[in-house]
Amino acid sequence: MVKVLYLADGLANGGAERQLALLIKYLPAVWEPRVWSLGGGPFAQVLKNLGVQVDVHQRTWRYDMVPILDLWRTVLRWRPAIVHSWGWVCSAAVGPLCRLLRIPWIDGSIRIGWVPREHVLRARFALALSDRVIANSQAGLDAWRIPASKGRVVYNGFEPDRLPLTKRRKPAGGPFTVVMVGRMSPAKDFDSFIRAARLVTERDNASAWRFLAIGTGPQRAALMESVADLVAKGLLAFPDAGLEVLQYVRNADVGVLMTHPAYLQEGCSNAILEYMACGLPVVCSDSGGNRELVINGKTGFVIPPLDAEALAERLRYLRSRPDVATEMGEAGRERVFQEFTVQAMVQKTIAVYEELLKRGGAQNNDARTAS
Repeated sequence: MVKVLYLADGLANGGAERQLALLIKYLPAVWEPRVWSLGGGPFAQVLKNLGVQVDVHQRTWRYDMVPILDLWRTVLRWRPAIVHSWGWVCSAAVGPLCRLLRIPWIDGSIRIGWVPREHVLRARFALALSDRVIANSQAGLDAWRIPASKGRVVYNGFEPDRLPLTKRRKPAGGPFTVVMVGRMSPAKDFDSFIRAARLVTERDNASAWRFLAIGTGPQRAALMESVADLVAKGLLAFPDAGLEVLQYVRNADVGVLMTHPAYLQEGCSNAILEYMACGLPVVCSDSGGNRELVINGKTGFVIPPLDAEALAERLRYLRSRPDVATEMGEAGRERVFQEFTVQAMVQKTIAVYEELLKRGGAQNNDARTAS
């Protein structure tokens, strides 16, 4: 068994946490995973249900060093053959120790397509110490200027167990349904989504449209209050989807992802993969790695950020051309199941592990069998 220690800054309901769980779930039996996290969340139980040891050490305040000391003890006692970190804080904490112990370390913290100011110094320190950097988009590697010799792109994968949930069940003749899934925070531009909803329902027969805003986050209550009139008319709804959004996505006609460029550039969006897996054409803002997923004019449309008018125009076009919408949705679905599979994600990740283990030689052979 080859020991792999996975590190996370938290295990909340997020895209990175879902992908970490997927990777561990589909690892071949030769690999022995263990997870150490600075925070809990629903994916802690998901991982435990897979039979994985999960150690959660919540910080009591921002500069609490007690959890970091526990992380170091875990590394020293368990002696993993590979350390694979998935967060900026845990990466900075483990980097010097891995370098000292000569344990191969992969920094997988780049999950977005830009450099966030709040993490830049800590992240650059960690990235410089790491042996390899895995990002889920080329946009992420480019933003951080990671050289090709060190950086690897491993795209997110769509879980095969969720395939039955992608089967369309929308009854014929219903309203044209538009869905946007995302965390309701400044980074996800639900404001443009809502403005587009107002534009199309004002210009067309309002009853022919329905909009779904799905997600949790600090702006949810304010967003709901701002569109109380649309909610009352049945034109806009805020379903509580929990950990599984596909029950709503599969019955929509278009998937939307608008991102505010002042707060975020996307990496490999799980929401876009979910739309495509359900056979929906995608309309998204030109943000980070979105163009690596959506082929403009073939699987959907890539539009300027913050442009509610452009979003409304594309939505009206797709509603008026159901043949085009169907072709785009089918092309997107085929693309997901050819290029964005869990099998591809696991294989490419393991290839990086094996590359480092081969390079490490005897020191890693010792780590494999350490108790």
